[in-house]
Amino acid sequence: MCMRHLPLYSAIIAMIFAQILKVFIQRGRVKYWDWNLLFQTGGMPSSHSAMVSALAVKMLLLYGWGSPWFAVSFIFAIIVMYDAIGVRRQAGEMAVILEECIYGAATDALIKNTAATGLRHWRRKGHTPLEVVGGAILGTGIALLM
Repeated sequence: MCMRHLPLYSAIIAMIFAQILKVFIQRGRVKYWDWNLLFQTGGMPSSHSAMVSALAVKMLLLYGWGSPWFAVSFIFAIIVMYDAIGVRRQAGEMAVILEECIYGAATDALIKNTAATGLRHWRRKGHTPLEVVGGAILGTGIALLM
């Protein structure tokens, strides 16, 4: 395995592992397998946080604390994790409110003829801080193991 590609491999493996872990965590909660979670965002652990934390930690291990590579990846990780909690969560909450407005005020005939019918299927509301921390811990662990 090429040493300079380790940050990329760590990030991808962390993301894949986080997505697979979501299926098992959901199975423990609701007692059925939801394989659609492999391709959805949101939930525990955050695959976004896992990916960027694995990237940043691997850059730290390979290039050191004073490296510009680590600095850029660290800032990138902070932005992604902040957005996962803040911006994405707020956008998800707004989508739920919009959905309630559309489906609460509209009749079935009107709903069938609008482009908004697909909105009902999107329920994720971004990430909670715990989900982001869980992803960061997972990504850090994978980067340390690789």
